[in-house]
Amino acid sequence: MSRQAIGSLVLGVLVSVGSLWYAFRGVDLFAVAQGIGQVGPRWVLVSVAGALLSLVIRALRWRFLLSGGETVGSWSLTSATFIGILANNLLPARLGEVVRAWVLARREGARVPTVLASVVVERLLDVVAALVLLGLALAASPDLGGNAASRLKQVGIAVLLVVMVGIAALLMAMRFRERCLSLMERGATRTARAWALRGLEMGRSFWEGLCVLRGGLQAAVVAGLSLLVWIVAIASFYAMAQGFHLGLTPAQMTLVFVIVMFGVAIPSAPGFVGTFHGFCVAGLTMVAGTEATQAAAYATLLHGSHWLAINAVGVGCLLADRSLTWAGMLRFAREA
Repeated sequence: MSRQAIGSLVLGVLVSVGSLWYAFRGVDLFAVAQGIGQVGPRWVLVSVAGALLSLVIRALRWRFLLSGGETVGSWSLTSATFIGILANNLLPARLGEVVRAWVLARREGARVPTVLASVVVERLLDVVAALVLLGLALAASPDLGGNAASRLKQVGIAVLLVVMVGIAALLMAMRFRERCLSLMERGATRTARAWALRGLEMGRSFWEGLCVLRGGLQAAVVAGLSLLVWIVAIASFYAMAQGFHLGLTPAQMTLVFVIVMFGVAIPSAPGFVGTFHGFCVAGLTMVAGTEATQAAAYATLLHGSHWLAINAVGVGCLLADRSLTWAGMLRFAREA
């Protein structure tokens, strides 16, 4: 393992430990366990089903972001998605995103950089969809405390600016694709090194993946599916909240969900351990004034049940494809 990978892992573990401390500081763990035990299994099953369904929709949306995606089967997309999230939950540095691109590219005979470019576009769409939902939730929550709303708006504006810069950069990259590739080709030819020529080939594949959204109808379908992914995921959070009798409105639940999603975007241990719990507790206490012990119990059961269910499906998908092995995935992750 390289020094950079070790440094990333250490940083993630430290962030997760700090987040866990925040989530459970001053909390009675026995009371947390009691709170979890009082939740009916029906709400847990509904919440888990929502989480799995949101990932299936995400997988189907992936088809529209792939060059030549109309020929890719739904099973390949869904299986690669769950295997990638399984890898994300077990490996550091979010290597699951690279793994799922590799799994799909391997099955469909595509280039990994091209498929990986679609993953980059997908993540950008997720951030945009989250910001849209954040704005709608804030607009629908006039009774939200002034300090909380002010803080959330500031975060939303900051992220929105970053997203706008990212979108502008992508549009510029697509607009001046040939010029950028020409500059890269000149540099690679002048250097005449194997790594430079390989980088040029990867750059070509990457640009091809970025330019996949060409039609207005396709963009509209992708936008609609992006919102649907998040709405179903928020519903899974809401179902678990009903089991705990938290009394959150859908708008409040949306705010908590967006806070958690932005929180798990920072470096952490595999599986978002710690960051999920810390930001979930922070969101519940800030948005709805939920008591700390109840918030910690909710975050623990929500994360644990989703983690186990998604990993179980991921392992099933991995076993169903006899040509894939965990050892082979680890080898690829180390090379990546």
